[in-house]
Amino acid sequence: MTKARIYLCLSLVWMAIIFAFSNQAYSGRITETYLGAANVPVRKLGHVTEFAILALLYLKTLSSYLGGKLAQNKPFRGQIILHALALALAVAYAALDEWHQAFVPGRSSSFSDVLVDTTGMVIALGLSLFLTFRRRKKGPSVQSP
Repeated sequence: MTKARIYLCLSLVWMAIIFAFSNQAYSGRITETYLGAANVPVRKLGHVTEFAILALLYLKTLSSYLGGKLAQNKPFRGQIILHALALALAVAYAALDEWHQAFVPGRSSSFSDVLVDTTGMVIALGLSLFLTFRRRKKGPSVQSP
C-alpha cells in the first residue's frame, strides 16, 4: 500500500471517528454528569483537537497525491495551496458534521462549533506552514568534518 493510500485511509477512519462521536445522543448531558463545570471547556478542546488532527491528515493526504506536482516550479506557492485545500476540506467536513448533529436526539447544530473546529485547523495548519517555510529557508544542514 502506498503512502498516499495510507494517509487517505487514516483520513477516512478519523472522519468516521468524528461521525461516531457526533452521532451520540445526549452526549453533552452525559459528559456534564462526569465533568460538571469543566464540561464545556473540555468538549470545546475536543473539537479543536479532533479537527486539528483531521486537517493535518488531509494535508498529508493531499501532499502525497499532489505535492510533487505543486512543488515543481514554485515550492512555497505549492505549500500554501496544499494547506489552503486541507483547510477548505476540513471546514467543509466540520460544517457537514454540525449539520448532521441537527438530526441527532439531544444534540444541536451550532455555527460557533464550526468556528471552534476551524480554530484547531488554523492552529495546526499554521504551525505546519511555519515549520515548512522555516525548514526550507534554512536549507539542508551541512555537517563539518
